[in-house]
Amino acid sequence: MADKYDIIRDQAVAWAIRTRSADFADWEDFTLWLEADPLHNKAYEQLLSAEDQYVDLIEDAVSNNESATVPPQPANDEFVAPGIEPNRRRVLFGAIAASLVVAVSAGMWTQMPQPYDIITAPGQREIVALPDGSKISLNGDTKIALDHKKPRYARLEHGEALFTVVHDDDRPFIVDTADIRLVDAGTEFNVISNAQTLDVAVSEGLVIFNPDRENVSLAAGKRLYRPTPESRATVSTVAVQQVGAWRTGRLSFAGETMNEVAEALGRNLGADITVSERIAARPFSGVIQISDGDAQNMEPIAAVLGVQAKKQGKGWILIGDDAVP
Repeated sequence: MADKYDIIRDQAVAWAIRTRSADFADWEDFTLWLEADPLHNKAYEQLLSAEDQYVDLIEDAVSNNESATVPPQPANDEFVAPGIEPNRRRVLFGAIAASLVVAVSAGMWTQMPQPYDIITAPGQREIVALPDGSKISLNGDTKIALDHKKPRYARLEHGEALFTVVHDDDRPFIVDTADIRLVDAGTEFNVISNAQTLDVAVSEGLVIFNPDRENVSLAAGKRLYRPTPESRATVSTVAVQQVGAWRTGRLSFAGETMNEVAEALGRNLGADITVSERIAARPFSGVIQISDGDAQNMEPIAAVLGVQAKKQGKGWILIGDDAVP
């Protein structure tokens, strides 16, 4: 497994490559990544510092080889006001910055352990930027395996992740999880995977479920759900605005069991939430808006679920209204 600091450094390089693009607009997620861990900002600043040092070396080399005689300015050159000279450092930086970052990235990309894991604790979130512009948003209690030799491949070991994939006809993005494969050519889709449940929801583009077996096409607004590995997967509709809404604290359910609801709450809140056996299979449909303080007081959420929340150790247990824990 790759060292945590190597992974963060590599993510910083990926963000640096993306932010160099003239049409980069994903500043919100970039800011969230910087704020998620103090080490993120430190790694990004160190990368920029390395670029500055490289620029200084190039600038010194150019200066030492320049003739002391300044060539005459052609008559058709743009006028420069007296006393104002172009910022050579800025010009140099603009000319080589992108290639520098790509070069640094290539070195890191090939020297990092293959593959490597990114793991989030319950209640923790992470945004992983990939060099091609794709990104993966990880919810809490999630483990994903990536491989620098296969930059358009990921294996979701468990948890929840939202994949935002840059289109490439020649290289589809592949996600493996449990015993299934998802193939995507450029889209946004959310995946929940654990020992039992598989839940795939698409908000944009097209995803192929197990192309070598079932070969089910999931277009935007479609959801594939499989409650157990032995069950047959079913396809239904889903509101595209609900896909990945967990990033804003909005959890949507459509017939999930109380066990699955508790798992989602624990993943997002970082709390240990269990369910009494009597209500574990009870279905729930609805929307829950969560906030940071809910981990300390589950009673309002329990009321929405139509159950009770009782303290149990350091966590909570959900029980029926007529039951005792």
